[in-house]
Amino acid sequence: MRSVVELVNDIKFTDTKLVKYPAELHLIGKGRSAAVFQLGSQQKAVKVFYPSFKHLAEKEVAIYQCLNSSAYYPEIFEVGPSYFVMELFTGLTLYECLNKGIEITPRMIEEVDHALEFAKSKGLNPSDIHLRNIILTESNEIKIIDVVRFTQDKTCYQWRDLKNAYLHYYQLKYFPKKYPKFLMELIIRLYRFRILPIHSK
Repeated sequence: MRSVVELVNDIKFTDTKLVKYPAELHLIGKGRSAAVFQLGSQQKAVKVFYPSFKHLAEKEVAIYQCLNSSAYYPEIFEVGPSYFVMELFTGLTLYECLNKGIEITPRMIEEVDHALEFAKSKGLNPSDIHLRNIILTESNEIKIIDVVRFTQDKTCYQWRDLKNAYLHYYQLKYFPKKYPKFLMELIIRLYRFRILPIHSK
């Protein structure tokens, strides 16, 4: 396989639209500021930032390095001007668990709490915590990804609100444990408009 630098140089974006990428890379997902690819068959992923967001690469790497003594967060292997290579976790996001009807247990919630408390102990401010950033691995471990907003000053209540929904609704015996994507996306939209009764503030 070619070097990561060569592969990244062959990725083409138009603003935040992915135009093309090398066959050696497998697209995992696209977000607001970057696209993530698996490096061939390796348990490694390369996160490549869109041109207008490439300054975030260095920022996110610094945060991951601050968290590198915790198993809750991925290890960083290589860093470039607009990308970095990190450990790839195999499993499902909690968003996918809800979609597939895989039960989210109190232990999983506690593990997320432990991961976020560790980040706080390092002087960080965990923010933008949502179900797509929390992974349940094949060995039933909880992992956190996408930490670029962990240095923002504003207090983020998103995880607290998710816990409120979990404790007051999801845990009820007859409350559904499986949701179609369209309903999950509707709930997310209603939350953003502060229509749901789970907001902390």
